[in-house]
Amino acid sequence: MLRSMLLTAVLVLGPSMQAAATRSAPDGADIQAAQGRMEAQLQALAERLDQLEADNAALKGEVAELNAALGRREAEVETLKAQSQQAGEVAAQAAKDADKLKGAEWASRIKFKGDLRIRSDRLESERVVGSGETAEVEDAADRDRLRFRARLAAEAKVTDTTKVGFGLASGDGDPRSSNQTFTNANSTKSVYIDLAYADWAFAPGARLVLGKQKQPYWRSGQSLFFDTDINPEGAAVTYERGVFFGSAYGWMLQENYNADPAGRNQDPHVLGAQAGVAFPWLGGETRAGVHYYDCGACQGNAPFWGGGNAYGNTTLADGTLKYDYNVLLLEAQVGTTLAGYPFLAWGGWARNLASGVEYDTAFDLGLSLGRAADPGTWEVALLYHSTDKDALFAQLIESDFAAGRTDGYGWGARFGYALVKGVSLNATYFKSWTNKDVAAVSGPGYEIGKDLDYDRLMLDVNYRF
Repeated sequence: MLRSMLLTAVLVLGPSMQAAATRSAPDGADIQAAQGRMEAQLQALAERLDQLEADNAALKGEVAELNAALGRREAEVETLKAQSQQAGEVAAQAAKDADKLKGAEWASRIKFKGDLRIRSDRLESERVVGSGETAEVEDAADRDRLRFRARLAAEAKVTDTTKVGFGLASGDGDPRSSNQTFTNANSTKSVYIDLAYADWAFAPGARLVLGKQKQPYWRSGQSLFFDTDINPEGAAVTYERGVFFGSAYGWMLQENYNADPAGRNQDPHVLGAQAGVAFPWLGGETRAGVHYYDCGACQGNAPFWGGGNAYGNTTLADGTLKYDYNVLLLEAQVGTTLAGYPFLAWGGWARNLASGVEYDTAFDLGLSLGRAADPGTWEVALLYHSTDKDALFAQLIESDFAAGRTDGYGWGARFGYALVKGVSLNATYFKSWTNKDVAAVSGPGYEIGKDLDYDRLMLDVNYRF
């Protein structure tokens, strides 16, 4: 465009300049020289203008490229903004997911279990009425009651080698029973701390347990030497590896305090240990163990639950225990199969080795066939048990047999059937007698109330989860 404008100017100005030269025309050669110079200058100017137009076109191209690049950069910025926002949303969701995972991981460390038992409990027994030589034995009133037991326990993994446990149970605080009777006009029922312990696996097969815990020793079959509801309080070390097993433990029974320095401040306790072997034999497992416990500071004290029932052990006039209890127990069981069913035979013998004890021996025997585990399976058991008056520390023995007392003997029969997984029916019948060693009433020349009947039938529905 500029080039055409310059050419137009040359065409217009050229004749005018020629006319002016003609009018003055001092020298034609000078005029032609001046015209040539002007044309050369105009030609140079035109070329310069052409170069400027080319440069302008190139510049426009560069500007277009820059605009395109700017557009692409703005698009990239928008994309980055969107990606950044998306990344923030992803990070926020990841944080939420991490929190959920932490919660899930925490929950995975905890395991719960529990059970509910509904029981029909019938008691038939004899009693002594009157005193002295005129006392008589008669049937006591039969007793029927409905009862329940509810327990819930949790165990949490703290580290790879440590866990803690906590459990609640119904009851009235009796260490040998968590049963609650349906009574008292539908009153609410009590719940107690049943377990509270820490368990450390400090070596292969070895554990240290502190607190209120499960019993740390093995017992043969369905032995009645110990009540399985008891959760002792103290410390225990257990070991089981290869064919060997064992334990050592210390429990507190009672904390005594009297502000009088001369008062009784001994704390009754139990120290014990067990060692045994387990090995395959006859297609099953055979176990045998020796167990010893010492009821320390029990003699001359009254380490009884509920404030004063010795449950058959001999007491002095002030209600304290007459003897010490240094008890040795020997137990064994043989497991095999019979007619295709699991079969177990067991036996145990115990003796109080403390000095001066007259009635010092206990033993039990039993057989069981089957196992009520999978739906539709069943089991039956038959046992015999006898405990002299001071053979065992009575606070630890089975509470359902012979009124929960020593100085008793008798038979037991049990049946179980698994309805579905977690639900079973059980029946237990004890035909027992109390006061086998010492009569309920005695004096010079007479004994009244030996071998008193105490029979018990328990029908249970058990729910486990």
